[in-house]
Amino acid sequence: MLFDATTKDTFLNIFEGAPERLLRPGEMLIHAGSEAEQVYNILDGTLMVSRIGNDGRRQVLSFLFPDNFIGLTTERYFFSVQAVTKARIVARPRVMLEARLSEDPEAGRAFLNMVYRVLENSMDLIYSLGQRTAVERVAVFLLYLRNRHRVALDLADDSPELKTVALPMSRQDIADFLGLKKETVSRSFTQLDDRGLISRPDNAHAVINDLNGLRKLAGIQDFSSPLRAQV
Repeated sequence: MLFDATTKDTFLNIFEGAPERLLRPGEMLIHAGSEAEQVYNILDGTLMVSRIGNDGRRQVLSFLFPDNFIGLTTERYFFSVQAVTKARIVARPRVMLEARLSEDPEAGRAFLNMVYRVLENSMDLIYSLGQRTAVERVAVFLLYLRNRHRVALDLADDSPELKTVALPMSRQDIADFLGLKKETVSRSFTQLDDRGLISRPDNAHAVINDLNGLRKLAGIQDFSSPLRAQV
């Protein structure tokens, strides 16, 4: 299982002093089916979580950013994690985290609260993507990335830094996340551009020109609503 984490999560101090590992774009960190002996925290870069079905089709489950914790599953990882961009991560043995949680009630409570947040965020995303058209799903995706950036940098929702959304992943990665075809994703970006909601200085960035319009298109709940402000 993978979790969002912030510096407020006290159990993260297990990573203090841990050696850093550098990942190249496309490099695998975790292979599905491997033994879950390590837990990780991301220092820099973007990673991608995915699974491949028996029919060979890939589903991207999440994108991970700095201060995201990649952690506990059962005995084996059921997902794969690879770097989208250059990335820096730190790792500790899973048993070290388990010992930390058992010895420190405050760390245990912080860990449990994080699990609750992840469950809420997962339901939020499912709700926001469900029964949406292709262009609406791409609008949701942009708001999803915007909010992840806001949380990672602890920014106010009206911060000018959030106007530009970085898109380091490929169109195929986005398509596999949203359940669309790559060509449909490209057309949807063009539609958002034509409507004046965004502009695209290049394929790796989108500038949000009309945040309220983008939110209206995506739906009422879009990761920055008052209900999600505490995340």
